[in-house]
Amino acid sequence: MSTDLVALVRRRPDVHAIADGLIAMGEPLELRGGEPDSTRLHDGEGRLLVSIEDAVQVSVQGEIGRLLGAEFAARVMTPVWWVDVRAVADVPEALRVARTFADSLVHWLGGMVYPEGAADAPARSWKATGQGGPGTEGGTAGGAGGGFPGPAGDPGGAAYQGGVIGG
Repeated sequence: MSTDLVALVRRRPDVHAIADGLIAMGEPLELRGGEPDSTRLHDGEGRLLVSIEDAVQVSVQGEIGRLLGAEFAARVMTPVWWVDVRAVADVPEALRVARTFADSLVHWLGGMVYPEGAADAPARSWKATGQGGPGTEGGTAGGAGGGFPGPAGDPGGAAYQGGVIGG
């Protein structure tokens, strides 16, 4: 089973640009796929690590609460772009790469990652095969305009410091 992360970001994400950035910063990854298929990140040996689904805009606050829980949804301001990031379970490095990717989306676009900083998220979706699947603490950088708390442990909800986030 995979480990699923959800990045809820303030602006429409360019998944390939974020993945290219990780590669440029030294992550030994290979980018494959993309529209209409999921985007996939493979390691240097060709093993699937992460599958990233196309972003979907969510405009209804209740949908976030229904899918991720009312407590989490109360800290998210709609509209947001929902990005599923799935790490395969049978490759030890996959969860780290998935978390790094999701956190990078949030860093550059503002938003939150669900679950927040969880080391062992529950397995919930697809099982990896040799051909791929369908389709740090942190992840809580705030977005300008409110609705997103600051770094983990910061109850004050510090504003996103990486740049201006506009809607």
